[in-house]
Amino acid sequence: MASAQNAPSRPGSPGSRILVVDDEPVARQIVVDALAERGFAAEPVPDGPAALERVASDPPALILLDILMPGLSGLEVLRKLKGDPKTQSIPVILVTARDRPADLVEGLEAGADDYLAKPVDPSELLARVRAHLRTGDLLTQFEKDREDMAAVLEISRAVSSTLKSSEIFGILVDRTARIVQAYRCSLVLIGDTHDTAYVVASHDDPSVRNLKISLRKYPEIRMAVAQRQLVVVDNIQEDPLLAEVREHLGGAPFVSILVLPIILRENVVGTLLLRTSHLTPGFTEREIRICQLIADIAAAALQNAHFFESLELANVNLERLALVDDLTGAFNRRFFFRRLEEEFHRARRYKFPLACIFLDIDRFKPVNDRYGHLVGDRILREVTEVIRGSIRRTDILARYGGEEFAILLPMTSGEGAVVEGERIRQAVRTHAFGADVGPVQITISLGVSAFPGARISSVEDLIARADDALYQAKREGRDRLITTPD
Repeated sequence: MASAQNAPSRPGSPGSRILVVDDEPVARQIVVDALAERGFAAEPVPDGPAALERVASDPPALILLDILMPGLSGLEVLRKLKGDPKTQSIPVILVTARDRPADLVEGLEAGADDYLAKPVDPSELLARVRAHLRTGDLLTQFEKDREDMAAVLEISRAVSSTLKSSEIFGILVDRTARIVQAYRCSLVLIGDTHDTAYVVASHDDPSVRNLKISLRKYPEIRMAVAQRQLVVVDNIQEDPLLAEVREHLGGAPFVSILVLPIILRENVVGTLLLRTSHLTPGFTEREIRICQLIADIAAAALQNAHFFESLELANVNLERLALVDDLTGAFNRRFFFRRLEEEFHRARRYKFPLACIFLDIDRFKPVNDRYGHLVGDRILREVTEVIRGSIRRTDILARYGGEEFAILLPMTSGEGAVVEGERIRQAVRTHAFGADVGPVQITISLGVSAFPGARISSVEDLIARADDALYQAKREGRDRLITTPD
């Protein structure tokens, strides 16, 4: 397991950038040379206006500021810096002549952090610079810690405000991804056998719910579960842990992986899975610390929601999982036929109309071949959501197989089904698919059948006629709807 990346060098270390503001070239150069010899990036600035411009464009770690300068004096520059919330925290050391104590007092009252007397002693200069940079380090770290704790507290309050597991999951992945700037943050719950897991939330795809995955493809999750410890993969192309799945990671849009176990009642019930595409691979100690806190919050939130009180993960929503397609969230084929039998018998008994739509995504294999099955699966889910947004609440949408779907429309005539089918076709045709890989044009072909209708006296007839109409739409050029005659 690769270790977490160390945090970047702190401002107090050699390399910290310091502005040396003085109108006297010789005095300015003496200070610059003394700092440069100790590894500090000293930048000479000849006057007050130039100093304000440089601070505005690229704030330094510290400023050495001469008081007596023509035009805009050092005291005026100081007041502008300390009066601006964006720059008031930058340490400023005044450089003053020994015979000007009044200027020094005025400068300290205006907010200067320290002073040096000319001619500047190099040893005193370095001692005071280091002292103020260390103080700046502490203040900066304190502010970062305060912001981190505020973010974690916000998450804790948010998840405590609801007992709905779906809302808790969404809050956790969304806020965590925002803090760490992750390419993808997912919450993965572990199945009974530890061979399977369920992605219950992913911040980049709100439609993901109980997506079943095989842990054979995720050695990093297996290790986090087995060792009950976080796993950090700095670089997916180099870490030996991913050797068995590396061939499937070619062209992956992420570089680093962080897996944090979620432990509830001494058991690893899930993981927080983060993937980043930072230019600098790995995770900082700060990011890991925050994510560990969030993982603890996740465990407590799950317990508060009683998510694991009486059911093992494999039994969560068992009735739903038996009726719903894992990938798309639409009903599965078995449920569709069960409802079709019920609705057909009701329609025949009470002389109600009943319509059926079969639809198929046009030329879907080239999409999988070009972009890969992960993108293909995501597009299937998007298509499902577009269809679901175009049908009525009483209609029944099912994934019939592959990229083929079926819709049952109770109390709907053939004419009504055609109107709804055209609405679905246009919605899919105009939807922007595949935002991660660029626009992907998706169209669908549809076949409609309706009862009562010609040569339709059974469930099998209704299905067969819709299927025939679908294939006719395919033969006639796709991206169209065909209906069987009454």
